Amino acid sequence: MSINAFFSVFSAVCLAASAYVLLLTLCNNGWLFYTARQKCATKGPRVSVLVPARNEEERIRPCLESLLRQDYDNYSILVYDDDSTDATGQILDEYAARNPGRLRVIHGRGLPEGWYGKPNAMQCLSAQSDGEYLLFTDADTVHGPDSIGRLVAAARRYDADLVSGYVRHTVGSFGETAIVPSLYILTMIVMPLWMIHRTKSPAISHAIGQLMFFRASKYREIGGYSCVRLQVSEDVQIARQMKVRGGKVVFIDAKGSVTCRMYVGYKSAMKGISKNIFDYFGKNTLLLTLATIAAALFLFAPLVGMVIPAAVMIPAQRLFLASYLAMLLAWSAVAVQRSFPWYLPFIFPLVFINVLSGAWYACRLFRTGNSIEWKGRMVK
Repeated sequence: MSINAFFSVFSAVCLAASAYVLLLTLCNNGWLFYTARQKCATKGPRVSVLVPARNEEERIRPCLESLLRQDYDNYSILVYDDDSTDATGQILDEYAARNPGRLRVIHGRGLPEGWYGKPNAMQCLSAQSDGEYLLFTDADTVHGPDSIGRLVAAARRYDADLVSGYVRHTVGSFGETAIVPSLYILTMIVMPLWMIHRTKSPAISHAIGQLMFFRASKYREIGGYSCVRLQVSEDVQIARQMKVRGGKVVFIDAKGSVTCRMYVGYKSAMKGISKNIFDYFGKNTLLLTLATIAAALFLFAPLVGMVIPAAVMIPAQRLFLASYLAMLLAWSAVAVQRSFPWYLPFIFPLVFINVLSGAWYACRLFRTGNSIEWKGRMVK
């Protein structure tokens, strides 16, 4: 095969791949738009709102204030102080004293052997809950008054055992913008969100730990978070386990009801992504290698191909340009749908570079027996 023929074929493959990414992104955006418009409940079964908190003195107050102002009429709040070394425990006790009967606090007494911190906190919370439904939400989230009602309505509509969804992820710096949108790469490339509740396949599952709404009976049937006690990406893994045990999972858009700034600054974002992304690959170096090669071939090669100064390759250059524009449109759709800064589509290669470098950093650490520190604990 001549060099011209090779570039013609390769550029056509790149265009096909980019067009697929654009199509899947638009379809997922359509599903998210549809679920965001559904009505919320104000009455219904009892809901236990469960919040794990470790060293969250700067962000726990807005979270609790928002949860205490829900329109839904039948719920209680239980917060787990996960051995915090800052003022988190004191703040929680103050809120509990001011809101008896509505908010209760559990103070952790160390991490048991064979557990990571967050799964343990979730399991301890659920053990003392009394709701027909369990809403696990992170301490850095802020909820609108319809938050619980939206999840109850979704669980009823789809007869779901687990409802999860994208919250509105806010960013406060260029560095965060270059990393946080990597959360959406999965639903741009492989995950059809509208199919999750329509298939029993555990592989077609998605969940975000900031918003996990379980039917309590099914949650206890699978053993709760004990089945993912040593998983960093415990949210996705428990969603898969739910399907393995015959449960029904649905994924919705909750950006109108819940916001979250996951990380503050580039370093924090890189550390957070690093500890999760390699785990999502199943700590499989081969899969990570294949993903890196695919990114180089189908994301970065078209950028180079657009500027190859050879007149005989002009048809290939045009296909490379079309491939780049399709990716640009896909990321524009994400930026608009998720309310990210306007410049995100123009730096999408940097998002991939950051997420892959974070994954390789975690791979190197874990393969050499080291760990990543997160909130004073080591995970690997």
